[in-house]
Amino acid sequence: MAEKKARKPRQKRVKVALTNEQKLEAEQKLAERKAENPDIFNLPESRRSIQDLTEYFARTNEGLNRILPKEKRRYVIYLRKSTDDEAKQVRSLDDQRTECLELANRLGVDVREQDILEESASAKISGNRPIFDDMILGFKTGRYHGLISWSPDRISRNMKEAGEVIELIDHEYIQDLQFKTYQFENNPNGKMLLGILFATSKQYSDKLSVDVKRGTDGNIKEGKYNGVVKKGYFVDTSTGYFIPDSYNWDLLREAFSMRLYQGKNNVEIADFLNEAKLSQRKDQDEDYTLVKVDKQMVGDIFADTFYFGLYAYGNNFVDLTELYDFLPLITPDEYIAINQGIAADFGEKQIGRSVVNKRLDYGLLRNKVICDYCDVPMQFQHQEIKRGKNTGKWLISFYCRNTACQRHKTEENKANGVKLKKSIRAKYIMAAIEWQLRHCTKRSKEAYKLHIVRLQDKLAQETAIAKRKLAESKNDLRLNQKQYMRYQNFQVDSPADYKKHHNGKLEHYEQLIKVANHNIQANTKELERLKVSLPTEQEFYELTNSYLSDLLNTTDLMEQDAICNELVLNLRASNDSVSVIKLNPPYNLLVDLAEISTGRGERTRTFDLRVPNAAR
Repeated sequence: MAEKKARKPRQKRVKVALTNEQKLEAEQKLAERKAENPDIFNLPESRRSIQDLTEYFARTNEGLNRILPKEKRRYVIYLRKSTDDEAKQVRSLDDQRTECLELANRLGVDVREQDILEESASAKISGNRPIFDDMILGFKTGRYHGLISWSPDRISRNMKEAGEVIELIDHEYIQDLQFKTYQFENNPNGKMLLGILFATSKQYSDKLSVDVKRGTDGNIKEGKYNGVVKKGYFVDTSTGYFIPDSYNWDLLREAFSMRLYQGKNNVEIADFLNEAKLSQRKDQDEDYTLVKVDKQMVGDIFADTFYFGLYAYGNNFVDLTELYDFLPLITPDEYIAINQGIAADFGEKQIGRSVVNKRLDYGLLRNKVICDYCDVPMQFQHQEIKRGKNTGKWLISFYCRNTACQRHKTEENKANGVKLKKSIRAKYIMAAIEWQLRHCTKRSKEAYKLHIVRLQDKLAQETAIAKRKLAESKNDLRLNQKQYMRYQNFQVDSPADYKKHHNGKLEHYEQLIKVANHNIQANTKELERLKVSLPTEQEFYELTNSYLSDLLNTTDLMEQDAICNELVLNLRASNDSVSVIKLNPPYNLLVDLAEISTGRGERTRTFDLRVPNAAR
């Protein structure tokens, strides 16, 4: 037996400090380049938003869960009174409702009337509470994000359901849990105490992973540093937030511009960053160390969603720009353009060269196409067209994977003279949706009111976020200006002590002041943008025509899917035809039934209409 080859000892990475002379030289050269071409350091307007890419990654990565800011979370209030002993009830349902609404108001949370759930059932054994079960399903499917109850024993008194609730907390499906009578903290000890109150304990399993998960459970859901330094940014030790790091942020912005607008490859960009003395530091109190850049590192930076504001960790991700005044390095449009696989999904041409094979990851109408023969959702699939006039485009279809379905009984179907396909082309699906949109001609004041309420809710959420961020920016500016003046005076009064103990503090707070001023301007502009007039009733009725036009003319698969998800609840697919389409509210109230024949006789209709290119 041959001897095993000795493993080469792993070399420890040596940190090379950046000298003051190197830093000054790099900053001077950068200033000269900025003077020659200042526009490359200004982020252009982006057609797509971080929300668009958030939805993209949520749909292309199974199991990803988005962490929402408080303003965008949908809260549910759960009230329960046991029926086994009325005389021993601590609080009636009315009392619980009053106190829970009081708590919600104190937390600044709006709870809809339909999200106040009442149940009269014992929680001693599991499977006895249908309303509770539906609420749990609501958290798993993303309908709810926050839970308010009077006390832990209203939620559960049995081990099975208690463990289910704690598991939802672990996976961030329940992103906020509040009780009137108990202060819950989302950490191992907090979950242990909650488990005891639920008649079960999770201390052992939590303690096994506490060292690994402490940062994840605490910091990262708030958009804070979690042990990984991001080049171009440092961590403000007082807040844990990522702050643009002086000239290093500018260098990376220049690197992105070299790829996006000058056609440079990764090797050339790596050489540029090395020559320009790209450096990094964890926080403001740490010295700079030089970064040894290679083409792999450049590729990793270009692929990192962090740089446009989407902070991913495990199965969760968060939009940093919603949590605080994070300053992105690139726009969502630039990120799409620089990453080939994603660019293809968005119907865009990728900028630069890549060795990665082109692919289509984004699914159209996922879990919304139901097989008409077995009532099981059909699976999205795609195949690249290799020849002909549509070369380079994708053949998209939906396949029934249920082998018990009539579609898979080939011999039986053949004996009966029936030919059933196991899949249906997307062109038939899209044509059916178009046909349905053409019949959304009914005038409905109720539909218009529903649409306006949805818009008002969305504007209220975004306005609340912008106001919070503006207030935080103004407070940051005030505090940082105060600290700047303090160190400025200290430098004048005791220059030797300042240089020995506080060198660099003036530059640090000067950078924070610049960031705060930038964020004040950005949030003020955002608040002005949100002062939009709501659409008139006539404009609402014309909305479906606008969707129809966009659906027909776009080659952007994500734009098609966004329109379909906005409009379509689900549909049933037969053999190269669509039998039934259910629209989401309020669009379902616009369908003119007088123009549409109904009944099983229509289930074989084939829609032979124009369809978007991307869905052929």
